[in-house]
Amino acid sequence: MGLRTAIGHNPLVAFGLLFAAVWTGLIGLNIASQMGGVMPGNWVGQHGFGGLMGLIVLLAFLALILVALGELGEPDPAPDEWPPEE
Repeated sequence: MGLRTAIGHNPLVAFGLLFAAVWTGLIGLNIASQMGGVMPGNWVGQHGFGGLMGLIVLLAFLALILVALGELGEPDPAPDEWPPEE
């Protein structure tokens, strides 16, 4: 089953995953624009190390979303036909 067929069979799941991927990307851009430098200094508020850790977590979550979206298009494991042909 291709991705187009998967979207045809599971449109809510596919569009939910696409929405989550886009939302994660937008949040990542927001974090990257607001975080400060990574060098030691003021560790109160929005500092660079916290922003870097947040971006790493968001990238891992985005990778998980993309893997789940890719699995929608995989043909295996497919259910066996019923009734079985002999």
